[in-house]
Amino acid sequence: MIRVVVDGNHTVARAVAPCSNQAVKVSRFVLCASLLAQASDSPQAALERLSSRVAVAPLTDKLKSLAGSYTNPPEELAAKWGGGRESGEDLHLFPDGTYIYCEWADIEPLTVYDKGTWRVSSPVIELTSDPEVNWVPNLCCSRVERRYLLLRRAGRKRDALMLGLGRALSNFESDAGDDPGLILLIEGLLRVEVYSRAKAAKVKAHLMKDAWRPEYFKPDR
Repeated sequence: MIRVVVDGNHTVARAVAPCSNQAVKVSRFVLCASLLAQASDSPQAALERLSSRVAVAPLTDKLKSLAGSYTNPPEELAAKWGGGRESGEDLHLFPDGTYIYCEWADIEPLTVYDKGTWRVSSPVIELTSDPEVNWVPNLCCSRVERRYLLLRRAGRKRDALMLGLGRALSNFESDAGDDPGLILLIEGLLRVEVYSRAKAAKVKAHLMKDAWRPEYFKPDR
């Protein structure tokens, strides 16, 4: 499935599809390019380039306060183009240092694509998959990345936004044009909820019960 966002002169298409042999072949090239970009680009250099295009600052909050639900597209973005949300992704950072990454669409149920542990080396958050994630999420046409810049948009004290240092940053730089704020929302993950430990436990239990489906990623599916 293709996710298309249209706003004024901007038309941005992104692929979202379940794992398949053909998807794996195509995505392997994308993954290699993304990993090379991440390896050759320091977070500080990426942050400097980003802040030269849009008013953002590194987010340096304490580890516990970063826990929450990060979403794309958020309601803020949907409101800009006056439409609903037909597909999306959610990254849940839990206070215990674990995470669950999901994707969903009108033709795809809410599905866990990745889960594991997260750690912060300011201004970067790094994700490491659990051993039981025995597929490569990036090769299943997923948008999840291994490293994200932690950002706050200017003038928004409670803002928290994550931008992947690979594909998302590259897309932002190529598509930003005359409306970088819009493209930042299109490519980033915006925090829409802060998790307490009690709330986090409920969300994690729900996702593992209703959205954890490893059979979805079998190569012969």
